[in-house]
Amino acid sequence: MKFPKLRKRTVYWAVLTVSILFIIHLVFQYKEHNSYETYPIVLIPKTFSSSISDAFETQNNEAFPIKLLKNCQIIHSYHAGHEENIKSMAQEPQSNFHKFNFTVFNSAKPIGLDLKQCQLLRSSSQIEVNDAVRMDASLHDILSKLLQDIQHGKLEYFREIAPFFLPELQLQLNLNIVDRFWYRFSGSSIWLEQYDMYFMISRIAYSPHGVKNQPVVSLTYGQLFDRNWNEIKNINLLVPSNEFTKDDGQGSFRIISFPYFLPIPFWHDIDSTDGNYFGPEDPRLILVKNKQGYEEPLLIFNSYHRKFVHYDDDEDSIMGQTVKFQRSMFMCWPWQYQTGKSNVEGTSNPEYDNKVYNRVVELKVKLLADMKTQKNWTPFISNDGINNFDSYIFFVYRWANLDVLKCNLLGDAAGNCVFDYRVDETLVPQNKVGPLRGGTQLVNLRQIIPPSVYHRLLPPHRELFVGFARTHLDECGCGKVMYRPNLAILVKDKTDRTYYKVSHISSSLSFDVPIIGWNVYKPDDLCFDSNVLIPYSVSNWNITSLELDREGGKWVSDDQLTVTLSISDSTVHRLDIRGLFQSILDLTDHNLFMPIHADDIGNDKWKNSLQIPGSDSHIQDMMQFGFNNDNIVCALHASVEFCFEYGVKFGIPKQEDFYEVEQQEFNEELIDPKKHQYFKILSKYLYDQAVANS
Repeated sequence: MKFPKLRKRTVYWAVLTVSILFIIHLVFQYKEHNSYETYPIVLIPKTFSSSISDAFETQNNEAFPIKLLKNCQIIHSYHAGHEENIKSMAQEPQSNFHKFNFTVFNSAKPIGLDLKQCQLLRSSSQIEVNDAVRMDASLHDILSKLLQDIQHGKLEYFREIAPFFLPELQLQLNLNIVDRFWYRFSGSSIWLEQYDMYFMISRIAYSPHGVKNQPVVSLTYGQLFDRNWNEIKNINLLVPSNEFTKDDGQGSFRIISFPYFLPIPFWHDIDSTDGNYFGPEDPRLILVKNKQGYEEPLLIFNSYHRKFVHYDDDEDSIMGQTVKFQRSMFMCWPWQYQTGKSNVEGTSNPEYDNKVYNRVVELKVKLLADMKTQKNWTPFISNDGINNFDSYIFFVYRWANLDVLKCNLLGDAAGNCVFDYRVDETLVPQNKVGPLRGGTQLVNLRQIIPPSVYHRLLPPHRELFVGFARTHLDECGCGKVMYRPNLAILVKDKTDRTYYKVSHISSSLSFDVPIIGWNVYKPDDLCFDSNVLIPYSVSNWNITSLELDREGGKWVSDDQLTVTLSISDSTVHRLDIRGLFQSILDLTDHNLFMPIHADDIGNDKWKNSLQIPGSDSHIQDMMQFGFNNDNIVCALHASVEFCFEYGVKFGIPKQEDFYEVEQQEFNEELIDPKKHQYFKILSKYLYDQAVANS
């Protein structure tokens, strides 16, 4: 008769034990959560390491932002002790560097645009390329976090843009089909030396109909990666910023949490999305040094916006006002901020005037003020040696018939641009830019060549810029359009004035990267609609050794760079390249670098061999010195041949197969049951909402 009591007692103790364990678990969970919120990990710049302890001891807020860091776990570098924040990429492929040959056209001889003489400018180069690595990120996770932040009201910026994709996003997440409507591509990254991190931004575009080349809104997503390209999550950077509430706008710091959507301001009209694409497009990063001596990222993009333009009404002598809609080029400082967005709205708006956004400035050129569309500018930084900071940013506005812009970075003049060089002053600036367009930023070789040998390689007052442009070819033999990278070398010489020329340009480059078809449901159909491989950034370029081989009579180097690419507007890839700098040193025309025995020959002789224009140069001499379009025309001709051969290899579809993209995308509903189910549920939801509100 005692057994029932024993069983009751046992059950009692079991329940009590489980309850105690559950309480202990909750306590530890609370402590862990509280600890995380109280002591976030903050990575500080290397230059702060020596001054941080002094600042805390003296409580000197002017010397260091100690108020921001009081309740933080401060780290000076990221290392293996923080594995919990590392989200490893997919299994890396083993190193598979292999030789890649390509064709380059120089500017050594004038050929008068005669394609039959392109062989005179042609030379072969060789580099090594690794297998391209796809840098996937879970759109489901990214957008789930976005939805969560909107629901919790974390940022006013999210609430502002939410009407573009709510309530649809919740349904897309529930059905696990966000990748049918959201697209991540255009990855651009730079190396942040002060943090030993790669800062990458990518474009995340939303198309409510699931047509990827018709996104109604684009957002900019920022991530951090260590030097081995592992993504670092749940980490904060202490960054130099601007005190945007003060007139001088300088001398402040902020903590930025990664990963995150950049709060870039843009004009939008949620009721007018038909044919209008809002938000930053074609984002590209470049590194600049500000007036305080800090390196910071600068983001270049284009965006659709409106302007209120004054005009003179002759009938009643009253100044009128009209609205213009344009796609313009902008600069954004990801680490700086502004209140309101009248500079993209065209006017002040109480709805936005007190909101905080990233600082943006429109790039304005007087001669181009009336153009409806501006895009595809190629940024670069020129070191004039006058200041220890960057006062200007430069852009290749046009590659064929070379035009170079010089734009102010400082103060109220920021964004004001003038032409720094025009190969043809008679050409109307509004003329189309042609098939050769912007790709990556251009890297100033002064930034990567060791200072000890720079003056031995380059003559005084010469700068070399290297990057990848891209060709846009219509109906060239594979689909409606083909995009491919082209290696480009830009030379800047300062003599009596400033001269620029495209000294070398390659044909289309495949880098042996496998292409994905434009149609997501037919990825092997490579010549349907568009065949796209676009370069977006040179993430890093290191010369590990550079020595003069006197016996061989040449410079010998080891170098490696990383370039980011997008395939079919659907991916972010990175590609490692070895030996590019060596291939530039080995170019057969020898007109970029100083002769090894320059001291033994006269100045005039090596100046002529390097095609440096003199102060008395006439237009005929300039043509002789390569200031023409000969090599560009040859490179474009070779690129068309590349496209045609590619089309032959992968099969040119019959004419009837070129049905409209919209019809093809509409048919996807029949192919994709989940997409069909989504539109069915969404239609019912919207109908019920309309009935409820009627």
